[in-house]
Amino acid sequence: MPINQDNRPLNRRLAILQVVFGLVLLLLLGKLWHLSVVHYSFYEELAHNNRVRTVPLVAPRGLILDREGRVLADNVPSSKLLVYRDELDDEEATYAFIARGLGLSPSQVRESVEKASRRVGRFRPLEVTGSLSLEQVAYFKARQAEHPEVRISRQPRRLYRHGPLAAHVLGYVGEINEAQLGSKEFQGFKPGDVIGKFGLERQYNRLLSGKDGSALVRVNSQGKATAEISRQEPTRGSPLHITLDLDLQMAAEEALSQEIGAVVALDPRNGEVLAMASSPAYDPNGFARGLSAEEWEELNNPGKPLQNRAIQNAYSPGSIFKVVMAAAGLRSGVYSLDTTVYCNGGATIYGHRFRCHHSGGHGRVGLELAIERSCNVYFYQMGRQMPIDQIHHYASQFGLGRATGIDLPGEVSGLLPSTRWKREARDQPWYPGETISVSIGQGPINVTPLQLASAIGVAATGRAPRPHLALRSGAGEVSSQAAPNLLEDFDPRHIEGIRQGMWRAVNNWGTARAARVEGFDVAGKTGTAQVIGRETLEKLSKEEAARFTTNAWFAGFAPRDNPEVVVVALVQQGGGGGAKAAPIAGKLFDLYYRKHHLHEPMQSPVELR
Repeated sequence: MPINQDNRPLNRRLAILQVVFGLVLLLLLGKLWHLSVVHYSFYEELAHNNRVRTVPLVAPRGLILDREGRVLADNVPSSKLLVYRDELDDEEATYAFIARGLGLSPSQVRESVEKASRRVGRFRPLEVTGSLSLEQVAYFKARQAEHPEVRISRQPRRLYRHGPLAAHVLGYVGEINEAQLGSKEFQGFKPGDVIGKFGLERQYNRLLSGKDGSALVRVNSQGKATAEISRQEPTRGSPLHITLDLDLQMAAEEALSQEIGAVVALDPRNGEVLAMASSPAYDPNGFARGLSAEEWEELNNPGKPLQNRAIQNAYSPGSIFKVVMAAAGLRSGVYSLDTTVYCNGGATIYGHRFRCHHSGGHGRVGLELAIERSCNVYFYQMGRQMPIDQIHHYASQFGLGRATGIDLPGEVSGLLPSTRWKREARDQPWYPGETISVSIGQGPINVTPLQLASAIGVAATGRAPRPHLALRSGAGEVSSQAAPNLLEDFDPRHIEGIRQGMWRAVNNWGTARAARVEGFDVAGKTGTAQVIGRETLEKLSKEEAARFTTNAWFAGFAPRDNPEVVVVALVQQGGGGGAKAAPIAGKLFDLYYRKHHLHEPMQSPVELR
């Protein structure tokens, strides 16, 4: 090459190449830094999960048992179908494979997977379904090698051994939702956890839940576990013994099965609820295994089977309120035990004719006969002499107008009217004529069956222990239930007079004779409560009026001296309390008498398998 040849073009190209190489090198180094530093945790976890997998071990929920140790809610092994997202290469092929095994469409499977992916963390498997049949388990296991991203997991599932029996008390379980995840009540629970949604399952969720464990397993390239590295066993939830008597509960539900309504039986000495039935009912096992759209629609029909009518519905008490009125009238001095009233079939008060249910009249009646025959006129005249706020004062001592505080969620307070209530709720004054209706349990007064059972317990014993269902937990603690003596300032002779009237209603010629049990001193009172006002009812045609049949009530206790059990029965739009509700209560009194006084063996309940 000539010495004086010009090398500048060559040098320029070399410089350009050096810049290009430098930029490429910088890009590679930048990418390397991005992968190894910025996304270090992501790829480390991904790599780790390709070799080692954490398998959650779900803790079985604690058993729920009746007062004699008979299991009501148990756990059974269940097979869940899971999809591991990190191994999901061909979504369409996977969804088609799952769809064939489950008898669904691929779009349904996709929807289920996408729904699950919104609930659980990035590296957790997605649950497609929580309850595989044996045939479905066989299908997926036989094809495990072809689809390692789809696996079966064995986990405990809640089983309610007697199906719908006591469903409204036990409640049901389900997967925690987004709103619950953010609530204080479920603080500490994570997406995908199964929690108590209703009833005792929800009330004592933390006690019953236990603590999940986990296993660290090594997996091969097909996702098959080859070795278990470590294991932390789950801790089963604590068992919960409750106050229900399975025999009484079965009798209550059988007696009520053809009706819409509720039955409550409780021990008035300590507030232990012995039976609580609500009809129609539902099978909580459906929630545990997963409801179909059709099943969910059925549960939301007009009959509202999910509603616990014993604590979530409030009704006019009808003539059963006369028991409370009698106590209020005697305690206030408006009436004495010697007061009598003449009933000729009705009474004209404030210019309005109020009728007795016995159009021919009861003649001259005193306290005991007025309760026995449920004479309206006797209580109309009592109500005429009492301000509504005075009735409110004494009725509140029977626990009416407020929730009892039972250990179940969703209890309503009912309504005990007063001048203040009407002013605040309706911005209107209270009219004395309204008190006449309230004096026989009609008008703006509503109670739940449980409230009424508690109030009758007060009349029977003079004490008002808080109704409750928890008896003891696995740790042995007994729930603390105070028993305030609300009727200390009531004259025992007044209470005795009321109890005698209730005894006569069942055992003499009263309206509650269908609750009578030979050998067992049952005392009680019936109620037949209108669901719309009488004046409105009289304007309707016969066909239209038939849609508003009265609610049928019975409330009573036994034995008359030293009461052990209170029973309240409500048949919604059942007609007369003596014809519909009293026979239901009579069946429970009869069973209680045979079991606890005659010591007859009870028939063992049929259990689900």
